[in-house]
Amino acid sequence: MDDVRLRVAGTGTYLPEKVVGNDFFEGRKFYPYNIFGKRCGEGKELTSEGIFDLCGILERHYAGEGETPSSMGTLAAIKAIDNSGIRSDSLVGIILATVGERNNVPSGVCKIQKNLGEHYDVKIPCEAVDITVACAGSVAGMIYANSRVFRRLGNYLVVASEDISGMVQKDDRNLFLFGAGAGAVVLTPSEDHRGIIGEYSISDPYNGNSELITRDAGGFLRMPDGNKVLMEAIRRMVDSAKELKKNVGWEKADVYIAHQANGRILDGIERRVSRDGAVVYRNIGRIGNMSAATCLVALDDAIRKGVVKKNSKVIMTSFGSGLVTAAVAVQF
Repeated sequence: MDDVRLRVAGTGTYLPEKVVGNDFFEGRKFYPYNIFGKRCGEGKELTSEGIFDLCGILERHYAGEGETPSSMGTLAAIKAIDNSGIRSDSLVGIILATVGERNNVPSGVCKIQKNLGEHYDVKIPCEAVDITVACAGSVAGMIYANSRVFRRLGNYLVVASEDISGMVQKDDRNLFLFGAGAGAVVLTPSEDHRGIIGEYSISDPYNGNSELITRDAGGFLRMPDGNKVLMEAIRRMVDSAKELKKNVGWEKADVYIAHQANGRILDGIERRVSRDGAVVYRNIGRIGNMSAATCLVALDDAIRKGVVKKNSKVIMTSFGSGLVTAAVAVQF
């Protein structure tokens, strides 16, 4: 039992139909806001090319009418379960990472559990947990599941789903970063060398860090010092990857899947970790920043495109509000 860990058995993605290109934002002024929701600088118009230069994003998806993190997460979960080959009623735990489920009583994860039961026409009486660590949610959910398998052996489903665009004021300069979507992964017990073999998780809310990414009294997301967030994100995700490699005895990883927050953040990570030939995977250009969902969507994308394959050594690392850093080393 001490050697049991969870391995990736199946992944899935759901992206809403509505695609919003950078031209949608042209001709509008965007303003910096402080954490209290007050403008703190002059407005600026941006071209499509200017937006791409700032963040590496060409387009993102917006949720349709009636779509919520739990409904989108259900569709991603169905794909992951079907791709895994497990029975849905064999799940012993479902973990949902989201900050966007507005009606969260009952919680989003319980809605997904109920939706899956209706879809597969079974009852799934399992543990159900919500995680609200924003952009670190995908990986934090995987860490939670891997820690639980020692006490409750079985299959776990991790879902990360967000609609962040609806949480950003329409003239906030960060609006064009965000989109909606969901990713999911089924994790199943493994006693061989495969699976989650290393974990890194730390929260550092001190020295003003908890105010770098926050929500104001009106419920809007605020990120007043984007440059500091960028630098902290690069440093903390690179440090987590180095620590993981040391802990699991890897000289190098084959693929890094980092939180798809901003193209410049991925550039910074790539400069620091790709010298050994590793791939820093990116799909942000066509989906934008989906907060908690980005890492699981990127993992699914990388597997389907053959970038992550059998025997790949993968480090998934994420960084979110708090500030929370979460990372895993996964041997495929």
